[in-house]
Amino acid sequence: MTIFKSFLSIFFVFLLALATTKAKAQEEGSLPMNGDISNGTRLYRVHCTVCHGFHGSGDGPARATLKKAPADHRNGSLMNARDDQMLLSTVLNGCHTRGCSKAMPAFGDGLNSLDAWDLVAYLRSLHMPLVNFFPKVSQYLVKQYHIGHLGNDDFKDGQMERLKKYAGRVSPQDLTKTIFPLFKADSRRPNPELVPQEPRRLARLKKADKLGYVLFMEMIGPRKRKVPIGLAIDRNYAIVKLVTTLDDPGQAGEYNRRLEKYVGMGKRGDAPKFKTGRAKVNRIFDKAVIRVYALAVEAANAFELEERERSWADDTF
Repeated sequence: MTIFKSFLSIFFVFLLALATTKAKAQEEGSLPMNGDISNGTRLYRVHCTVCHGFHGSGDGPARATLKKAPADHRNGSLMNARDDQMLLSTVLNGCHTRGCSKAMPAFGDGLNSLDAWDLVAYLRSLHMPLVNFFPKVSQYLVKQYHIGHLGNDDFKDGQMERLKKYAGRVSPQDLTKTIFPLFKADSRRPNPELVPQEPRRLARLKKADKLGYVLFMEMIGPRKRKVPIGLAIDRNYAIVKLVTTLDDPGQAGEYNRRLEKYVGMGKRGDAPKFKTGRAKVNRIFDKAVIRVYALAVEAANAFELEERERSWADDTF
């Protein structure tokens, strides 16, 4: 009986500590948490689908009444340009606090911070987060480049010559790329942090801590279909991960089985000569992957040029 009472005492102390932790998290509103996706799904259906749609693609019934189209929460480039703290702040305080549409209200009066974290967890489930590519990422940047418009004439001409050789004909839209350079500076950080474009913060990022780059792009699949993909390359430009972000599980599975063959291919300075087989479908995939890889490499080259120019004095890059 005494043992049973002792067990109960310990159990109640544990429950009290758990309740205290949750209460503190609600008060602080900024404690990084994994979140409950199931509850986040329910909250999203109640509060967000009228604008963002049932699947988060920005096609809710209220879209026709808005001057600015609601965000597509499935867009990896768009959503990863905001870290978890930014998403939490947007949910609680409204979109206008982050410079986006004033039409999105603040939900802080109706939701506590734990519910808000659940919404953040669900939002992350709608697109492919950066940790899916590099699990050790703790800090990252987001940059957008128009390839062929940065650097001296030799650098720009070199980019365009390589793209013509490996990517073929590219449109101005193809040349504009959003790239995420990822770093592992602090392993204790529970959520990846988007580092602001401030000189002091950028100076703390070290070349030795760089994991690689992630881009969300479109490849031309069989039958000329545009297929959304996520591509990760390491600091030496080898492919770390290449996956489609198609919604259809069957189609996604078939594409991913083929795309997995390219993991490990590619190297800084080498010509991208990817070959996975002699069949026609293999050749189609080889050509499509070489194209997106070439564009990704040139976006990474643009970032590294910019970083060398920024940090020439301290030689961090």
